[in-house]
Amino acid sequence: MSNDPKKRRQFIQQMTGLGVLGLVAAGGIFGAPYLEAEGPRLRPPGAVPEKEFLGLCIKCGQCLQVCPYDAIRLEDIDGRASVGMAYIEPRERGCYLCEAFPCILACPSGALDHEHDSIEFVHMGIAVVHNPQGCLAKTGTPVPDEAIDRIYDHTKVLSAKEREEHKVQINDDDPEKVVLQKQLLQKLEKHRGEKPCTICADMCPFHPDPSKAIGMVDAKGGGLLPEIREACNGCGACVELCPTDVIKVIPRKTYADIYGKKGAKNA
Repeated sequence: MSNDPKKRRQFIQQMTGLGVLGLVAAGGIFGAPYLEAEGPRLRPPGAVPEKEFLGLCIKCGQCLQVCPYDAIRLEDIDGRASVGMAYIEPRERGCYLCEAFPCILACPSGALDHEHDSIEFVHMGIAVVHNPQGCLAKTGTPVPDEAIDRIYDHTKVLSAKEREEHKVQINDDDPEKVVLQKQLLQKLEKHRGEKPCTICADMCPFHPDPSKAIGMVDAKGGGLLPEIREACNGCGACVELCPTDVIKVIPRKTYADIYGKKGAKNA
């Protein structure tokens, strides 16, 4: 395949085009109404502004199929947002900011902007610490087993045995998608029983320097708290992995929208 980015995008569009049409027709969602979301949804990387996204997304599921972490979903008929459209539910699976952003390259309609397929252009939202008093790093509470086990429970590529035993082994014949998700769990395992908890900062997938997106700082009254920083792009990985659900992502908002130009310390 050509190394030229534009030719590569054209190739992916051509290769996925027929499959897109077949999937749309079979799924019966091509003519589904554009139901406005009750609240903003977290869209995949590269999503154009919401109104444009609603008009451009053809509900094909190509982004879902190529996502190595199974982060992308299609909205159900009973969901909040437009039926069949792509979104991410970060508490159940965040985005891990793949370097190649295959979801963007696979999008045939432009709902995910092919010109925004690198980390400096990806902005999905902004994280906020909405319940600092519940943070394990502030209270000095060790990371409980159930906080780690919960991630195994919703990791789709695992076998029933791996999910039950909360233990994975990477095999030579594992597909890349399986390897990536198992590596995530292996890295997370190092935090089991940890005190103080630093999962959100240590597991942040922003690259090349996660500390520009989030870090741990001293909290008023003792302990530590996560501090959201300017490079945060709202991927939601910290939301998924947080043991006590103290972080949320506000979709479509920027750092300046929430924290101002100089930011604000979490306290």
